[in-house]
Amino acid sequence: MADERLDDKAELQADAVVIGGGLAGQAAAIRLARGGLRVICLEPRESFHSIVGESLDWSAPQLFAQLGLTLEELVASGAATMKRHITVTASDGSQKEYLPGAWLTKRPWNVEVRTLHLDRVQVHNQLQQSAHAHGILILHERAVGFEIQNRRILAVETSEGHCIRASWIIDASGAAASVLGREFSLPSVAYGPRKVALWAHFPTEDWVEGTTLYMPSHAGEYMEWIWEIPIRDGVSSIGYIAPGSKIKVQRAHGLTNVELLTEQMQKFTRLNTLVNEAPPERVAVTSFLCRTYSGVCGPNWIIIGEAASQSDPITGNGVTAALRHAAEASALVCRYQRRSSIPVLARTTYNIRVSGVGRFFNSLIEKFFYQPPLRARLGLFGTARVYTVPAWLTNLVYSRVRPRRLVGTVIFCSALVAMRTVAWAMFGLSRLFATRSNKSRQPVDERRGQRRALHTPR
Repeated sequence: MADERLDDKAELQADAVVIGGGLAGQAAAIRLARGGLRVICLEPRESFHSIVGESLDWSAPQLFAQLGLTLEELVASGAATMKRHITVTASDGSQKEYLPGAWLTKRPWNVEVRTLHLDRVQVHNQLQQSAHAHGILILHERAVGFEIQNRRILAVETSEGHCIRASWIIDASGAAASVLGREFSLPSVAYGPRKVALWAHFPTEDWVEGTTLYMPSHAGEYMEWIWEIPIRDGVSSIGYIAPGSKIKVQRAHGLTNVELLTEQMQKFTRLNTLVNEAPPERVAVTSFLCRTYSGVCGPNWIIIGEAASQSDPITGNGVTAALRHAAEASALVCRYQRRSSIPVLARTTYNIRVSGVGRFFNSLIEKFFYQPPLRARLGLFGTARVYTVPAWLTNLVYSRVRPRRLVGTVIFCSALVAMRTVAWAMFGLSRLFATRSNKSRQPVDERRGQRRALHTPR
């Protein structure tokens, strides 16, 4: 069914309402429609522009294939490019490549080590076409209220005055809205400060089949970084991420978003060439806080995607998490459709998985990369290696084991907690040694200062 703005304010009926028409929302709506449910998707935006390019991890292509978008078809249509490795570039221009080991392609793993960069606008359009083909009704309206009884949602009220009664509610409203998280005042855990992302698309004649991360920060500083993602032939998405407090100060000094991005790109030879040859006319900007909600599954509602857990973009896990949440949430709805309620045990299991995986990726990236103690001790490239191995293996094990029941979920998430504990211990020791080192140097620095003062001309 075509996108609509219904003039009739009468009550609408559906089996499921999906709040949000982004990646997670469309994926969930398509899966629910395949399961035979009548689905209404609420998405206030009528068109999507300036969606950031995505660099996928090695688990995502399989999830897209389940939606009918295979790796080969995405590349052939121009909606994606191949990604075979990640290159990290330090502030001094030195580089190192990271890619899955060849052993992963062999038995017993047999892993497909090819993955993708996405042009999200084109991928969105392809998913929207699939949603129309599955008979999903897309209303360009916002969810503004709910009829709730005993934590069960009976109806959704929209910005255009519609009342939609449905048996199931999926919240894919994104991190900025997280409609049900706020509606039910769910507790959340945040990692790191609020950050700002500035990005634009640049013409690039010479690019490689990989993502490049540029690190302008020095060892003792909170990390900032730049991405270069070739999203389609001849076009790369380039963006800069920094703490929101720093961006706020720079804007107070009169710098525009274009100037902020340009200033950072000029620190690296390749990016300086790109920005000088084709300066961006405008720069897209968004702010985000990496946080994970608890209790994201209720009697007849489920929160998915960034509305449930906002992953830091450097983890590359955001798309994978969104597609996994959509798959698992729609499977729960289809499984318990006749019961009209998700059992407490199934809710608990889903909550543990979403919380465990979200906290794992955000806590590791915050302690290993953003905070300086470990990065200063291991070096940028050593830190990248220490982080990427458990991150890749976690997604690999999740894809193969596919924990769905409580026992498997508890075992898997317990392993994640153990790795987080090791990371926190390493971080704590690094910070302790850094503090002692600074204290031991302080008297020497004071004596040097005194000697300089004695020789200062009067």
